[in-house]
Amino acid sequence: MMNIDKSKLVLVHSTDQMIFDQPLKTKEIGYYKDSWNRFKKNRASLSAFIIIMIMLFFVVLGPSMKVYTLPKKDPNEAARIQYLPPRIPGIEKLGIFDGERTISRGKNFLVAMAKSEFGSDVIISGMPDVLLDNDPSNDGIYADKTALEVTVDFYKYTNFIKSYMPEDYFSIQGTEVQKLAKVTRNFTKAQFDDAVKRNVIIDLVAIEQSTNPDTGNSETTYIVRLDQFRYSLNQNPEDTYFWFGTNIRGEDLFTKIWEGARISLSMAVVILAINTTIGLLIGSVVGYYGGVLDLLFDRLVEIISSIPFLSVLTLLTLRYGNALWVIVLAFTATGWLGSYGLGRMQFYRFKNREYVLAARTLGASDARIMFKHIFPNTLGLIITAVALSIPSFVFSEASFSFLGIIKYANGVTSVGMLIEEGQAMMGQYPHLLIFPSLYIATLMIAFNLFGNGLRDAFNPSLRGVE
Repeated sequence: MMNIDKSKLVLVHSTDQMIFDQPLKTKEIGYYKDSWNRFKKNRASLSAFIIIMIMLFFVVLGPSMKVYTLPKKDPNEAARIQYLPPRIPGIEKLGIFDGERTISRGKNFLVAMAKSEFGSDVIISGMPDVLLDNDPSNDGIYADKTALEVTVDFYKYTNFIKSYMPEDYFSIQGTEVQKLAKVTRNFTKAQFDDAVKRNVIIDLVAIEQSTNPDTGNSETTYIVRLDQFRYSLNQNPEDTYFWFGTNIRGEDLFTKIWEGARISLSMAVVILAINTTIGLLIGSVVGYYGGVLDLLFDRLVEIISSIPFLSVLTLLTLRYGNALWVIVLAFTATGWLGSYGLGRMQFYRFKNREYVLAARTLGASDARIMFKHIFPNTLGLIITAVALSIPSFVFSEASFSFLGIIKYANGVTSVGMLIEEGQAMMGQYPHLLIFPSLYIATLMIAFNLFGNGLRDAFNPSLRGVE
């Protein structure tokens, strides 16, 4: 350095020229803005986020989107429209979700249905034309019990067998059983007048007079056949749409899925908030201070974690029932251990980093160091764990509901209970299993992709990385 010729050292500017810093050409962005920019570039996570928002929209508003209000006075009313297949307006024109189903029924019954005015348009295809001619031998009771396979509009078909003629109409001929007993209704004078006003009566089968033993007054009973769909739903079968079909109780499956999802997700948020708050607070303190406190809590955590969760859940439900608070208590009794372990590990990992030592040297308090310097660096993993905990709880709750361990009281239905019902009937009515299972699968995949995207977005080491 001492032998360098000074004449070769030339200033890049003259002595009378001032040099100024160049202004930044881009706007300064903060940590969260930068995280959002990275998250938007992850198409899979962004798509998962949109799917989650759509599902949350239906969870909030889905149960109120139903347009059918079944009568509540008669508990058997809804069951008259059970097992209807999915029918979605617009999509039905594509040949899917059109409310059609292939059935196998006796020839007598199908001929009678095809020739009746009320059921003439029920059969879509598969009915031989030879059985529909005017040959008298095709009327009455047949010796041939051959079954025919036909495709029917199942909404109209259900209305036919519930309103006009039951499926066993011909099989009980010659017995003491009333052939129309399954489709007739006994009405009082007021009920009959109301049905006449609504124009839902197919025909009047009989009028019976009786004496009330309590009052001694004469009472009139009207035995009628009703158009079941118009009486129950104020709709004709061709104008009725159940997007996901109906279940064994005649309930709209679309509505029941979102009602069950509302219960599951609400409980997931409550349980997640409790577990995360308790676990992170204890874990951060234990991980930061360590020492004897760490040893004591490690022993306590080992004892609690050795208790099987299934035993806790079973004992609590057997003792206190299936109230919502019991389920919350069961899932929080040991559920905070995961957040505790995450918080302890992250605070133990970062407490001796250079920037933490610098903050401590400058006089920062422990609380400021913990929540200003260490906590943001753990945020990525915490958010990922939180995002993955929601579908984990939903899946666990659905599994225990499916197994019958969790049975909510007061008519509360969960998605797991719907899957249990669908599993029993999946051979005949697959829609009862497909739609609840599809909801669970979609929720799990979407939250996993969403959580992975959040983990990468909130990773401080990736800040500024394109």
